[in-house]
Amino acid sequence: MKTIKNNNCRTCESKKFSIVINLGRHPLVNSLIEKKDLDKNIPTFPLVVKQCQVCKLVQLVEIIDSKEIYKKVDYLYFSSDMPGLNSYFKSYAEDLKKRFLKEKDLVIEIGCNDGIMLKNFKKNYRVLGIDPATNVVLRTIKRGIPCLPLFFSENLAKKIYNEWGNAKLIYGNNCIAHLNDLKDLMNGINILLRNDGIFVLECNYWGGMVKNTNYSLIYHDHYSYFSAYVWEKFLKNYNMKIYDAFVTPAQGGSLRLFICKNDRKPTKRYKDLIKEEKDTRLNSYTTSKLYAKNVKKTALKLRKLIIKLKKNKKIIAGYGAAAKGMTILKCSGIGNKHLEYFVDDSPAKHKKYAPIDHIPIISRKDAEKKSPNYFIILAPNYTDIIIKKEKKFINSGGKFITLKDGIGII
Repeated sequence: MKTIKNNNCRTCESKKFSIVINLGRHPLVNSLIEKKDLDKNIPTFPLVVKQCQVCKLVQLVEIIDSKEIYKKVDYLYFSSDMPGLNSYFKSYAEDLKKRFLKEKDLVIEIGCNDGIMLKNFKKNYRVLGIDPATNVVLRTIKRGIPCLPLFFSENLAKKIYNEWGNAKLIYGNNCIAHLNDLKDLMNGINILLRNDGIFVLECNYWGGMVKNTNYSLIYHDHYSYFSAYVWEKFLKNYNMKIYDAFVTPAQGGSLRLFICKNDRKPTKRYKDLIKEEKDTRLNSYTTSKLYAKNVKKTALKLRKLIIKLKKNKKIIAGYGAAAKGMTILKCSGIGNKHLEYFVDDSPAKHKKYAPIDHIPIISRKDAEKKSPNYFIILAPNYTDIIIKKEKKFINSGGKFITLKDGIGII
């Protein structure tokens, strides 16, 4: 499997890094295994988070080539299988339409997955999706949405421009952290975006990770962990700027940035966000080391809780075979000695097994045959939705271990 080691920061080219936290060696979180392959060795790779001493970007410098993740295997995350995302992206799209678009404008989505958001623009606008995962792209095309099974790049942007012209709106949600070459991204955006156009990106937010001791977003698919300050500095190289920004509830707290070429005035909420980052010293290395200390404390606390429950003969299962959950479990040393199985809403994951520990993944219906005493919710951002739909389990005496706002039991 091809790995890459960056000697330079991916936004400022500095070679000066400081270690934030070393999480040890992990398998790829989405490398789920078929039953016939259980005897095969699954590789693990170091997961070491560092911070650039110059621009302050928090990042992985030893990474897995993204082609290994999106091209050489089927990508098992389908946005439409996730509870609540359809309504989230619908309201998000309505906001963008109202603020920025006129009929027949070109809308391009980078990392469109199965077209869950792009479908909202299909009726009145020209649309184009881009996503490297071919099996996911097939679902987008099935919706009648044109889509390219490719990585976005400057070279691809030139080809799209020659055939489609400039876009009024380009956006990407929780995909920018998957890109190693951010300069190539921005060169492509500059080519494709109209002078009065808007580039909207939603990405994992370092501020939310620090505030909530959220380490579930740290895995090999995510190369960078962003702040508004880091983006503000980076965009100056491309004569672009952020003029609006806020933190959304997605992924436990995501950063949504509105980026333009022209002289739009910065909004109050963007100014407030930059001020908050400065006041809390978010981008300092001192804050990063405090975050690391809190992560280790939280992981140990979860391990102690699970071990205590197992000593009391309790049956525990995972709710959601999510990428985030795999990081949570690995950091706490929780494996097949502790969990009976995972349940997951995505049919693409059923009858597969977690890497290394070989914990089976089953449907919620199949879990009824051996209902646990406790489910640990391993997609913390869906905690409220899961609790709401599992009233029957709770009323029958079942309990949930939650990780959304610290470790708790419901």
